[in-house]
Amino acid sequence: MVLAVLAVLPVPAAHADLTAGVRIAACEAWQVGEPGYVVFAARMRAVPGTAQMAIRIRLFERYGDGEFERVSAPGLGVWKKSQRGVSVFRHRQRIERLHQGAEYRAVVHYRWRDADGEVIERERRRSDVCSQGGGLPNLRVARVRREPGEVEGTTLYKVRVVNTGVSTARNVGVLLRVDGAVVDEAETIDRLEPGEARRVTFNGPVCRRKMRVVVDPSDAIAESREQDNVLSPSCL
Repeated sequence: MVLAVLAVLPVPAAHADLTAGVRIAACEAWQVGEPGYVVFAARMRAVPGTAQMAIRIRLFERYGDGEFERVSAPGLGVWKKSQRGVSVFRHRQRIERLHQGAEYRAVVHYRWRDADGEVIERERRRSDVCSQGGGLPNLRVARVRREPGEVEGTTLYKVRVVNTGVSTARNVGVLLRVDGAVVDEAETIDRLEPGEARRVTFNGPVCRRKMRVVVDPSDAIAESREQDNVLSPSCL
């Protein structure tokens, strides 16, 4: 969870060169024992007929090559209103407790209202990205080897999982399906260091058509790349 700290500040007229805009005023990267933070500075100036202005900031988070997804924090997603009759309005928002390895950006919505409270103009702006660095693990199913099981009609499936990322992955689940059916319960690797490979073994039925191995099947681990978590070799 991230924590937001709010502040609404006056702006000198000299800074009001854009109708609406947002910038990153500060971006402190994550360090060991010290979560990072970001400060977004949004601004707007009055257009003809404006009696009051309002700004709403929403935060979006991304890991690795994934998509930006909206996240919540105290004070986010609510409209902050200017005093009536001002010509320039700016809102600064500091967001703390950012997560290692993630990237953050703000999407800011602007509204201008007339003396009757009617919206006369709307705008939307997107900030640059604040990166928290630190790197992420990347889990990959390297290969699957099959050997005859101890009981007739069974097979031992030896799955090799590797962490090609730059940070440690913990509680790594591995799931095997054989011809569409789940083999027992998912195996778990307690800890997988960067560059380390581990093997997990399943005992299941003989594969007739196709197997499917999934590392981190519950999608609980943030990774730099998610597309290589699955291996689906043919058994023919």
